Amino acid sequence: MKFLKYIVLSLFLTLSSTAFADVFSDIDDVSAKITEAETALKNGASSDDVITLIRQANKLTKIFKLPDTLAIKRQRANKHLKKARLAINKGDTAAGEAHLEKAAEDFKKLKGLI
Repeated sequence: MKFLKYIVLSLFLTLSSTAFADVFSDIDDVSAKITEAETALKNGASSDDVITLIRQANKLTKIFKLPDTLAIKRQRANKHLKKARLAINKGDTAAGEAHLEKAAEDFKKLKGLI
C-alpha cells in the first residue's frame, strides 16, 4: 500500500509539471505576439495590422488555464492590451506603445509567479 502511494504521488507530480510547462509555452507565445506588435508599431506598420496582432495576443491569453489568484493578474495584463488597442485605434501610438510594454512586463511577472 505504501508503495502504491509513492507511485500515485510521482505520477501526480509528473502530470502537474507537464501542465505548467504548457502554461509556460503559452505565456511565451503571448509575449512573442506582444513583442511582434511592438516592433510593428515602431516600424510604422498600419494601425489595423498592429490591432490585429494585439487581438491575436489577447486570444492566446484565453487558451491557458490558471488558478484564480493568477487569473486576476492575467486580466490586469489583458487590460493593458485593451488600452493599447484603443489608443492605437484613436491614433495615439505613444500611449499604445506604453501599454504594450506594460502588458509585456505583466506577462513576464505572471510567468515568474507560476
